[in-house]
Amino acid sequence: MEALHASLLALQELDDEIAGAEARLEEFEPKQAELAAPVLAFTQEVEAARTRLQELRQDVARLERAVEQNRTRLQHYEERLMRVRNAREEAAARTEMDLVRRALEGDRAELQQQGEQATRTDLKLDELERQLARLRAEAGPQHERLAAERQEVADTLAVLRDRRENQAIRLDAASRRLYERVRKGRARRVLAPLTDEGACGSCFNVLPLQEQADVRRGRSLLRCEACGVILYVA
Repeated sequence: MEALHASLLALQELDDEIAGAEARLEEFEPKQAELAAPVLAFTQEVEAARTRLQELRQDVARLERAVEQNRTRLQHYEERLMRVRNAREEAAARTEMDLVRRALEGDRAELQQQGEQATRTDLKLDELERQLARLRAEAGPQHERLAAERQEVADTLAVLRDRRENQAIRLDAASRRLYERVRKGRARRVLAPLTDEGACGSCFNVLPLQEQADVRRGRSLLRCEACGVILYVA
């Protein structure tokens, strides 16, 4: 029974190490997220600027087509004005020309405004891309360091899990089932020593004298009735 207790204690120790490694592994995610946050924010700003620049360039192209169309229409009405046969046709042609001319002037003004805005956005995008490249260069070594540390912990965890499996298969099926059942219960520990006073080393509940004697004889795996841990003599 002492050998079985020793095997169970070794398994419990491995589970403690595994829990510690898993906790350390979980710590890397918020660290990596915090490190990536400035780069992510700038990336989103760069993408927004690119989208805006594309929209402005599309507007500029649309306005250039509108300017060209109105210029052609104005030329058409100028040619038509030269062929009018009476004052009424001349008045109608001039009215149409005025409408097209105002539309042309409006398109030209909007084209200039959108063109200037596109230029400013293009310059802003260049600056944002430079800042993003600088942030990535600065964060790169830190990302690599965190990734290396995370991989080291992950490798350690894999080794510990292999060791645990090797340790667990050495147990008889009944002892292993009992260990796993206690481990999934509400007790903080799977095994706890019986104190010199006959109390559970986990919850310090004093066992009846007969149960104390049974634990000390070590003929079977006995559990604390209060907290459920497996008791052993240290």
